[in-house]
Amino acid sequence: MRFKTILSFAVCSAIITSCSTNYQAEKKVLLSKNDNPDLVTSFELEKTQADNYKAISEEEAKAKAEKDAAEGKANLEANKKSLGKKGKAKQAKTTVTVVPTATVKTSVPANALPAGYPDAYKAYDAKSKAVWEKFKPSFYQGEESIMAVSYLGVTAGYITILSKEVVALNSKTAFHYYARFKSSDAYRYFYWLDDKLDTYVEKTDFLPMKYSLVQREKKQNVDDLQLFDFKKMMTYSWYKRVKEGSNKDEKLEAMIPSFAQDSFSALQFVRGLPLVKGDVYEFPVITRGTFWLLKVEVMGPDTTSVNGKDVEAIKIRAETNFPGVLQKSGDINFWYGTGPERKLLKFQAKIKLGSLYGELVEYKPGTLVQ
Repeated sequence: MRFKTILSFAVCSAIITSCSTNYQAEKKVLLSKNDNPDLVTSFELEKTQADNYKAISEEEAKAKAEKDAAEGKANLEANKKSLGKKGKAKQAKTTVTVVPTATVKTSVPANALPAGYPDAYKAYDAKSKAVWEKFKPSFYQGEESIMAVSYLGVTAGYITILSKEVVALNSKTAFHYYARFKSSDAYRYFYWLDDKLDTYVEKTDFLPMKYSLVQREKKQNVDDLQLFDFKKMMTYSWYKRVKEGSNKDEKLEAMIPSFAQDSFSALQFVRGLPLVKGDVYEFPVITRGTFWLLKVEVMGPDTTSVNGKDVEAIKIRAETNFPGVLQKSGDINFWYGTGPERKLLKFQAKIKLGSLYGELVEYKPGTLVQ
């Protein structure tokens, strides 16, 4: 059986290798139709939650605010005209009686913790806060990166990473990152996939707000939506997987640490850190209600080859651990550029059989958003 498996894979690899890959054609597909369906409308969310977490442009948000203000003013004027002096006095008296000044609530302070907040989370918060104090946000709107991903010497597919337009989400300004991982046409004989991912990160403190993953693959379809509320220290997750003999449909909510990232925003968060040789950064990452610790160690300057050219880079090693048992999951090496935008140049990840390699093949700079 093992021999047949090896022989089958060898034949498959030969077929793949013999097929030429038209990168320009694949690039056209990668950069077209890159909008993900909004999973907020796909799952059964509460109306208020669905409305709050639907991303709109800043222009739309401004127009909506102006419209609401105009309608409010018009309603107020209409009420004034319909009330006499006696009605006005009675209304003023009633208002003071029903809502005394002493009972008016203000917004929850950023450092307020909900009841039942675990002591273990407080310990993580202390470490994470030190990392956040070193962080400087850097979002380059319009930035495009295309990386070739290879496995066993074969280009398996391409990852496109885009920094899209700044949007309004849940009454806040958010950075929008998008990624698409598509198998190459040549690799479809072995396995095909087309996965799309969006993450929205609050501009002010760079905390994730919304994570959306749509996987369409040969053996499974997955819809994964995660929402984050750092006022309540809660995450809400919806997950649906359609796979022969292993379907899954779940909804959950869980408390989260004060400082955390999702699995995609973490990659962008690292770009805003000093990345000085010897630095070690550790912070939680949330995945479907479960959090794990990401430890980033800066190995220092390194000269690496990208597209056949030697490039100066900063090499880091990312190590994943799971709290409780603190079982190490694996290491991934990343190479970031030395320029102010800290673009991702390469990565290497060990898997069960061999390693996956990613290398930047095309880059378009964006405009820094202040």
